[in-house]
Amino acid sequence: MTGMLLALALAGAVGAVLRLLADHYLQPRGILVANAIGSFVAGLATTGVSGPAQAIWVVGLAGALTTFSTVSVSTARDALSGRFAAAVGSWSAHLALAMLAVGLGLATGGTFR
Repeated sequence: MTGMLLALALAGAVGAVLRLLADHYLQPRGILVANAIGSFVAGLATTGVSGPAQAIWVVGLAGALTTFSTVSVSTARDALSGRFAAAVGSWSAHLALAMLAVGLGLATGGTFR
């Protein structure tokens, strides 16, 4: 169990660092990219692996890479600044791309079984 927790923590650390780098270097769409990649990884791991490895990939890496709170803050800032179209567009893009990425991950992961 200790090894599993350490692997989960390491995967979470990697996901968090990747999110930070994406946000920094891929402005203004870094979080969108991180959420899409994390959603794909979650979908892929959901059907591609099982057991503890699935938790490491989905909860650790994908969970730390994706972020609902950052999207929410960004959307709220746009709305509070009167940029309602940007707020709705950003929120919609994150949701649509995440769902597409999860679907692609699920489909891809299913081919490995």
